[in-house]
Amino acid sequence: MNTSTEMQRFQRTLMLCSCLYLALVSFANLGSLRVISLLGLSLDGGTLLYPFTFTMRDVLHKKAGAAHTRFIILLTAGLNLLMFGFCWLVGVLPADASVGPQTEYLLVLAPGFRLVLGSILAMALAELLDTGIYSLVRKRFGEKKQWLRVLLSNAVSVPLDTVVFLLIAFGGRYDMPTLIALFFSNILLKYLVAAAASWTVYLVKEDME
Repeated sequence: MNTSTEMQRFQRTLMLCSCLYLALVSFANLGSLRVISLLGLSLDGGTLLYPFTFTMRDVLHKKAGAAHTRFIILLTAGLNLLMFGFCWLVGVLPADASVGPQTEYLLVLAPGFRLVLGSILAMALAELLDTGIYSLVRKRFGEKKQWLRVLLSNAVSVPLDTVVFLLIAFGGRYDMPTLIALFFSNILLKYLVAAAASWTVYLVKEDME
C-alpha cells in the first residue's frame, strides 16, 4: 500500500473519531438537561451516551497522540459553549407575538449553562488524569494489554469527572440524597459501558505516541 493511501486512511479515521467524540459530548450535554429513571436508577439523560466519550478519547489518543486529543477536547468544549450561547441568544430575543411567548424554550435550555461549565471543567480535569494514566500504562506494556489502558485510566478519571460535573451542574438545584444517588448511578453505568467498550481500542492502528 502506498504512502498516499495510508495517509488518506489515517486522515479519515482521525476525522471519524474526532467527529464522533464531538457528537457524543454534545448529545450527552443536551440529554443531561433531564433526569431520568432507568431500571430503578436515577440518572441524568446524558449518562446514556457520555461514558462512550471516555473510550473514544482513548481511541483518539492511540491513533493521534495526546496533543491532538487535548485539542479535540478543547474544540468540543468551545463548540458546546457556542451551542448553548446561541440557544440563550434565541431565547432572550423577542418572541413572535402571533406564535406566543414560547417561554418553555429558555426554561428548558437555561440550566444548560451550568451544565456546560461543569462538563468543560470535568472534562479538563479528568482528561489530564486520564491521559497521564493511559500514557503510563502504554509505556509499561507497549502494545500489549491495550484494554488495560482504557480500564485503568477510566477507573480513576470517571469518579473525578462525575463528582465535578454533578456539583457544578446540579449543586443547589437538587438535594444531597439526589446528588448521591445520581453519583452512584452514573458511576455504575459509566464503568459498565467502559468495560463493555474497551475492546474498541483495538479497532484502530497505533500510529503515534
